[in-house]
Amino acid sequence: MRAMLAISAVVAAAFALPASAAVIDLTTLNVAGSAQIVNGQLQLTQATDVSHPSGVAGAGWLTQAISTTQSFSTTFSFSLKGNDSGKMADGIALAFQNIGSSALGVGGGDVGYWNLGGQGASAVGSVILSWNKNDYGLSTNGVVQGLKDAPFNLGASNNVSGTQTVSYNAVTHELSMTGTFLDNSTNTAYAVSDAKIVNLSDKFGSTMYVGFTGGTGGTDADQRITSFSLISAVPEPATYAMLLAGLGIVGFAGRRRQAK
Repeated sequence: MRAMLAISAVVAAAFALPASAAVIDLTTLNVAGSAQIVNGQLQLTQATDVSHPSGVAGAGWLTQAISTTQSFSTTFSFSLKGNDSGKMADGIALAFQNIGSSALGVGGGDVGYWNLGGQGASAVGSVILSWNKNDYGLSTNGVVQGLKDAPFNLGASNNVSGTQTVSYNAVTHELSMTGTFLDNSTNTAYAVSDAKIVNLSDKFGSTMYVGFTGGTGGTDADQRITSFSLISAVPEPATYAMLLAGLGIVGFAGRRRQAK
């Protein structure tokens, strides 16, 4: 009985340790296309009066790949501001891919998310569209169409901010998203959420890159990521070592008592 209590104590101690968490310094991201670092924030596209019918795309990526076999959670804040009332375009995405830290997709309505690295349906992530359909939601096949209807007209607001938390369960392969969109033109907040099943290990292999994409086309917007953090939802190797060591000590003590 004492041995079982000791085992329980060791397990509880191991999993009570804080998860591995990191607030990402956005200035360390590798930028591509129209993206740049402005005042410590990742500006994916700029609000200019220049029309680009063929589309503009920007991206920013962590320079080191992360594991696809471990659960994780990432939280980010964003800001979307347009110059032309009712015409803010086109949107942004949190993206996962295995192409590299310089990947760039198609701009305009594909928000730099589709065809990353010229590989078509290569991305998984969370998309926010602020033009035409005003969609949002999780995309598991690189496309931005057919997502969920936004709770208000993002483009007409011309000033939208918010946060999202996107989490992945490596056991059930569920990708989930919760967040808030704030219509700054009316100071009204809306809750958003989505969930999909996708095996990131099967799709990308053992590792993948995490970052953001954005795009504009016939009109423009200042689209930024204002904060970004990544949290590992599983114990670190040192935690497992402590757990195993504790169980070993308990087992050895139990054997000694039985031998007496």
